[in-house]
Amino acid sequence: MSDTEAVISEVWVPKTPSTVLSSSLINLTNLLLRETSHRVATLQRSDGPDPELFVVSRIDWHGRDSKEPLLSQLPRLLSLLETLRGTRGVPSEIHLDSNDGIVAYLPTGINVSGLPKNSRDAVMFLMSLIEDTVAHILSTMKEVEDWFWVAARRKGFSPDIVKRMALEEEHYDSPAHIQRFNEVMESYFSIRFRIHRSESMLHVEEDQ
Repeated sequence: MSDTEAVISEVWVPKTPSTVLSSSLINLTNLLLRETSHRVATLQRSDGPDPELFVVSRIDWHGRDSKEPLLSQLPRLLSLLETLRGTRGVPSEIHLDSNDGIVAYLPTGINVSGLPKNSRDAVMFLMSLIEDTVAHILSTMKEVEDWFWVAARRKGFSPDIVKRMALEEEHYDSPAHIQRFNEVMESYFSIRFRIHRSESMLHVEEDQ
């Protein structure tokens, strides 16, 4: 995997059943990836022997600074959730005090029958497919977050200002400022969410 890997802890997926084409190659690839945060899988309820391949990845949304306050990390989390819309990767709730990241099932648009016939080539193809799929999600997530901060700056908020607000520094500790920033996030992201601070939980509301 390249430096684009978002990596926290490994993920678990069931073994691909023998009724699926090239199941042994998929299982071998996952064995080689056992110490990473990525897997390749088919959906358990997929019909027929030629289902679509999904990349399963545990994606981190926390910043590199472990002391960064939650408020300034929320745009990154919401950017990830926005990016995952339309996939099977949007959870209904996120524990904000957890470092486990979000496990996402990312569609590849490729069916099992699209794998190379040669075993070595097939494994290399799957490795590349995983890397490209994860890199695309991470780059899209970053682009969404970058554009959010462009919009937020127009309203007077920058990452540094939001950190100061979260740390309740003098002149930045007004509840009204935090409320305005929350409104900026709610207006920018199409994901509807509620934060329960007493539970340290973010709930994603279903689309109406």
